[in-house]
Amino acid sequence: MTDLSTVSITSAAEPALKRLKKAGIPVYNCKKRGASFIFCVKDKDIKKVFAIFAKPCYNIGVERASLKKRLFGGLFLRAGLVLGALVFAVVAYASGFLILRIEVGGSGGYLKSVVRQIIEEEGASEWKPFSALDKPVAAGRILALPEVNFCNIFRRGSVLVVDVEVDGSAPEKAVREPLVSDVSGVVRRLVAVCGTAAVAEGASVSAGDTLIYAGTQAGENWVEGIAAGFAEIECSAQREYFAPDGSEKSIREAYASLKLGDENIISKSHTLQPGEGGVRVIMEIKYLHKISINLT
Repeated sequence: MTDLSTVSITSAAEPALKRLKKAGIPVYNCKKRGASFIFCVKDKDIKKVFAIFAKPCYNIGVERASLKKRLFGGLFLRAGLVLGALVFAVVAYASGFLILRIEVGGSGGYLKSVVRQIIEEEGASEWKPFSALDKPVAAGRILALPEVNFCNIFRRGSVLVVDVEVDGSAPEKAVREPLVSDVSGVVRRLVAVCGTAAVAEGASVSAGDTLIYAGTQAGENWVEGIAAGFAEIECSAQREYFAPDGSEKSIREAYASLKLGDENIISKSHTLQPGEGGVRVIMEIKYLHKISINLT
């Protein structure tokens, strides 16, 4: 049986057995060893046995615990080690799937705050799985940064490494100012590769308004950086052109004089008014004006 413990008492066998029998406690494997009487009882009877032989003259003790107690006792003593091993195994397993740290290195280290912002916007941060990061999109956005000519995003153990290389003159060439509108109109498209958009698409702006801030909000703190991106602003204008006549050729020359390019003109109309020695071509146009900063 696995629940038999060996008990030793200083006593003659016969009186000890009588007392145990009277208490209804079954005993097993009885033997004498010098002045001691050795026997086995079930674990559930141990307390009764000690109560029966409680007097100091009996000198009672458990010589060997049962197999059951030894097994459970060993597990209990090793509980800390088992728990520690389990925690270690879980952390080791999780670290193979989770990002525990993000490192930005290479000659583009000065862009660390901007690169980290891009990485986080594309799904990666500490304690998130590596698979959450959209690597192609993140790499493309980083490569669009001023003077960046190489970007490699890879995993090293539990660390997400972003290697960014730039042209040697990048820190001097990057303009550390916000993107400011130089015209008045309606923002039709705004792309902030770096920095923070100051207005939303569809907003009306005036010349001098900030379009992209040179920095980003990190929690409660504002982190200075660079602004990189572009805006397309819809503008309205009236322009005049003097032509010798109102022919189609003269009209084409009138619009060409605007130097806007057909692809940038949204809508156009014109009227002709006589002038001394020719006609005045009065053009009403809507066109897209593009402005950018720190884009090569």
